[in-house]
Amino acid sequence: MIRILTYKEHPRGDAILDCYLYLAAYVLPFDPEDVLDGRVLHVRGITIAPEDFLKKSGKRARMRTKKYLKLLKKYHIAGPADSKEERLAQDRLLAAKLIWKASPELYWYLYTAGGGPAVRRGNLRTLLTVKMDELPQALRMIGAIQKKESVQKLLNEVFRYKDFSSNPLAAKLLEYMDVNVCPYCNRLYTVTLTEGEGTSRPQFDHYKSQSKYPYFAVSLMNLIPSCGLCNQSKGDRDEEVLYPYSDQMGTRVVFRTRPEKSLRYLTGCQDTQEEFSVTLDTVDGGLPEKLRDRVEASKDLFQLVPLYNKHKDYILYLFWKNYVFSSEYLQTLCSMFPDAFHTLQDVKTMMYLMDIDQAQWGRRPLGKLTHDIDMEIKGLTEEKS
Repeated sequence: MIRILTYKEHPRGDAILDCYLYLAAYVLPFDPEDVLDGRVLHVRGITIAPEDFLKKSGKRARMRTKKYLKLLKKYHIAGPADSKEERLAQDRLLAAKLIWKASPELYWYLYTAGGGPAVRRGNLRTLLTVKMDELPQALRMIGAIQKKESVQKLLNEVFRYKDFSSNPLAAKLLEYMDVNVCPYCNRLYTVTLTEGEGTSRPQFDHYKSQSKYPYFAVSLMNLIPSCGLCNQSKGDRDEEVLYPYSDQMGTRVVFRTRPEKSLRYLTGCQDTQEEFSVTLDTVDGGLPEKLRDRVEASKDLFQLVPLYNKHKDYILYLFWKNYVFSSEYLQTLCSMFPDAFHTLQDVKTMMYLMDIDQAQWGRRPLGKLTHDIDMEIKGLTEEKS
């Protein structure tokens, strides 16, 4: 519904990327120097060069449980591994073999030929940070992983999202991303708290599903900070809904009211909730076909129209405010208090307790709805005059 900033656009983009790469280098069974590819990290006041990552991060090899040892033996990775470096090397080799079994195409994308699996650092970085609507041809050709066993092996042993998400730095990453309201529905706060005795954080939705694309399970641009309701609604479905890092409804898909019985609701009377309904319509000549399909998928999957019809009391409150405080009165306030209100928009910000400019829809819940109803009221006022 609303667009959020990529790390490249974000004011705290360097902090986002450093925090993310730290998590990726810590969790993934790749050499940290391959993940970081020369980037020096600045995380929580500590500077970490790629060659110092193992020492400063305390990254450990996988626990040698009976199940994991059995898996190593199955893939002919045996022999003593007394040192941390030897165990990490075994973990990397197992990852390469699991990737090969799941998808030779993915393997050759990530590794070079030779006596051992050497990582293509540039391709690994692309896999981890590329936008899901800008995948290079080589990644698009890999496609979905078909075998369920291979999917589970990649999720459990290689692209380990559970370990990624449960790391305390994941909450810090969300805090840096600063997505205050769910981009899928624009109804619920998704603020992150990392201070004090505990944390409160939104959920990560996987835009591309883990069950089909496990190799994107911890990819930064596949992780969408979202509310629990939207994440639950989408689940693991591979639906082409609006992609928040690129798409938005903007002012071309708008909320409107539709009279069902009378027009009394336009005065804001709270007993008129049954006299109108809320719609979500395309305006201004329509949308490109692919975008239109994603809009419709988002409307259906997240049940946007039924959910927004639960906000009729709020909509009536907006109508009531505009019925009581006419545009002439608001303009008078601008004239009387020029230091406080430079424009009519400033007065409306006070009246609605939010800035309804499109760039600010992600700061408060129902920002888009408030904007759209305000535009509807403005249109009705202009028709009347």
